[in-house]
Amino acid sequence: MPTIVALVSLMAAVVATVTGVMVLRRRRTSPLAWPLALMLLGASEWATARALLTVARSSEALTLALHHAVFPGVAVVVASAFWYFVVLSGRRLSRRAALLLCVHPALLLLTLATNAWHGAFLQVEQVDLRHDLAVGPLYWVHTAYSYGLLLVGLGLSLRAMVQAVPGHRHVYVVSALGATVPLVGNVLTTVIAATTENLHLTPVFFLISAAVWWWVERYRPLSRVVPVSTRQVLEALTDAVLVLDPTGRLLDVNPAARALLRRPDGTGPDDRAIGTPWRDHVGPEFTDALGDGASGLLTTPSGTVLDVRVTRMADAAGRPVGTVVVLRDVTELERLRAELAHQASRDALTGVHNRRSLEQALADAVDVARATDAPLSVALMDLDHFKSVNDTHGHAVGDRVLVDVARALLGSVISGGTVARIGGEEFVLLLPGLTSAEAVGRADLARTRCAEVRVPVRGGDVQVTISVGVAQLVPGGTPESLLRAADRAMYEAKASGRDRVVAAPEPAPLP
Repeated sequence: MPTIVALVSLMAAVVATVTGVMVLRRRRTSPLAWPLALMLLGASEWATARALLTVARSSEALTLALHHAVFPGVAVVVASAFWYFVVLSGRRLSRRAALLLCVHPALLLLTLATNAWHGAFLQVEQVDLRHDLAVGPLYWVHTAYSYGLLLVGLGLSLRAMVQAVPGHRHVYVVSALGATVPLVGNVLTTVIAATTENLHLTPVFFLISAAVWWWVERYRPLSRVVPVSTRQVLEALTDAVLVLDPTGRLLDVNPAARALLRRPDGTGPDDRAIGTPWRDHVGPEFTDALGDGASGLLTTPSGTVLDVRVTRMADAAGRPVGTVVVLRDVTELERLRAELAHQASRDALTGVHNRRSLEQALADAVDVARATDAPLSVALMDLDHFKSVNDTHGHAVGDRVLVDVARALLGSVISGGTVARIGGEEFVLLLPGLTSAEAVGRADLARTRCAEVRVPVRGGDVQVTISVGVAQLVPGGTPESLLRAADRAMYEAKASGRDRVVAAPEPAPLP
């Protein structure tokens, strides 16, 4: 039996060494490489010493020396396993923690070096042809520390596994298997193995552990990465996330929420806010939005526009367990949306409303006029002889004329009115609240101001006049009939000499 254990131990040492060298090749790309490689190389030294110890029968001094040779590997395995679990759980081993991990191996080496003087760690006595091993109090201190450190590491790993994204949880299972198999063997050896026969099962279990890690290196590249935790996902989000319990107390706040909700005086939710009411840490503008649990847009006093999403959470029985609030800064998006909406409703050259926008504004104005029985008039106007301007001076001058005419019309429209360009040189004034007679006066003012437009060209100025047709909405009238009546009046103004305003005589609704 000892010979078989020795062969298995040597096999475990070879597999562990080969796998450790394989792991070291990716030390620049994986933070898990160094601790795992050290763990495997320490296990290799441990298994080699145990293999030699299993077959050693020569002297008490050699037996004790081989026993001593086991423990440097033990110390390396314990320290590197803890280091591995720390990195696996998403933490970084600080310099101070690394120095503290070195204390145990250093003290262990010192204890082994002086063991011949005090015998407080190990003692070997020859009885007949056997070497009996007796352990001292320092051995049990070492064992308790090693088991305790490994259990702490496993606890960190288990906690991280619970918080990891589902696709990465298998990494913890593989790691726990590879790290705990030798621990099980060591426990079995300590409890039931016959130490007087130098039978030690830990290296046998190291063969299983080394095989697991070799399989990971060879066939499971996804198991070699540090898993992603839900905490990391939450902190990586640029959206602000608040998690509240059913009573409205903060359970979690990600960094984006801390930045977004920080008030001008520098106060806002932080780690100390966990467990306190959310109302104590946000501005008053959030009170109604979050208090009512409604999703929608919220504009803060600073002008920031937030998209607020409130999601209630419940358990399997339907009982409320909390609320997730997601806040996204959509200020720029809303600005672009408003700009696009403005561009879609405006004439690209003059900046006044376009035909599509006028159609909607006219339809709304007709609905209001019908509901309130208020008057509604329109003035449709066309520039006189505008084609000759383009033909004589070019389209660039023609465009400047249109821009200046539009500006003059904007100065003539009443409050609540609309100026729109509906064709090349055709404009419409929408005049809610004005009768036909009042609209004629407003249109004549626009005609006068347009006549004052001067566009300088070589050899003088370009001037234009406009012909205007005015119509008023009558009972039963429609937006289309109103514009047709104004259009007929405008052509009558053209026919009667141009540069004048003509009102539709009978703005009756057309079929």
